[in-house]
Amino acid sequence: MSSPTLVLFRKECSVALRTRATWCVFAAYAALVGLFFVFRLRSATGLPGLLPALFASPLVLATPVPAAFFTMGLFSRERASGTLETLLTAPVTDAEVVLGKFAAAWFLSLLAIATAALEFRAYLLLASPPPAFDPLLVGAGFAGAALASLLWTALGLLLSLLVRHESAAGAGTLVLGFPLATVAAEAVPAVPYDSALRLCSLVDLARGVADTRPIFACVSVAAFCLFVAVRVLESRRWASSSSV
Repeated sequence: MSSPTLVLFRKECSVALRTRATWCVFAAYAALVGLFFVFRLRSATGLPGLLPALFASPLVLATPVPAAFFTMGLFSRERASGTLETLLTAPVTDAEVVLGKFAAAWFLSLLAIATAALEFRAYLLLASPPPAFDPLLVGAGFAGAALASLLWTALGLLLSLLVRHESAAGAGTLVLGFPLATVAAEAVPAVPYDSALRLCSLVDLARGVADTRPIFACVSVAAFCLFVAVRVLESRRWASSSSV
């Protein structure tokens, strides 16, 4: 990351980690993941080989929650406080601003995923007898959750730039994210995921299925959202300079 991007990254992370609400989001995300994990375990009794996928599914399903919280105020809060104009006149490029704020929000979302990972460790310590599974598949499940978080973070950042109020940006991320996350997590048993919906499934990574289509879909859509965000911020900068 370039220097202005790194400065923005550190600023956003330091401010967020000093607030009580951030740690409440970590706890809420971990609670949701744990609750969904218990439900999945009860429906898959006697199938320990599916354990990585059973834990990856709740991780992916709940990722819109931290993404919505950590992105909803990235630009809308600065617009409300009047600091967005100052940021637009600073000697930084629009891409550096977008990447710095995006990297901070995604990093915080990854910290939430890492916090929830402690539940999986606790389950392994309490389970008797210890279940047998491939640790690499567990890592692949976390990678799927990170990809889902990448997508929702980019979407949330774009919504924060487009709407005026941060509550609307957060609600929009949840409304758009949860239906897609439900598909990506294979959270609806009645849906046939052997069809075209397999393109959206990120749980397959935890099963050892090396399908690059969902990976490409997440990365490309996230990149598109960031590209649009840069263009929108660029237009705001031109409008701000022309009004002076």
